[in-house]
Amino acid sequence: MPTITVPEETYQKLTRRAEAMQTIVDELLAQLAVEPQLGEPPEEFSREEKLQALKRIAQRAAARADRYPPGHVTDSSRESIYEGCGE
Repeated sequence: MPTITVPEETYQKLTRRAEAMQTIVDELLAQLAVEPQLGEPPEEFSREEKLQALKRIAQRAAARADRYPPGHVTDSSRESIYEGCGE
């Protein structure tokens, strides 16, 4: 199997990200290496595949919850997104 060398700091970041995604570094790198096929229509996903993807997204968000202060609520309203534009 081929090997690659990365700086220790980069490897530690990959390890933390893989842990947060409940996977291993090898699988994380494989996911990052996937190239989209240009010109092909998007795949259709089953309802179960969509639910599994949403669960993974929720798990990754939960893994980041400690990065925000207690009681933090993200304001993603249209008004906050465009705040200060057009003035």
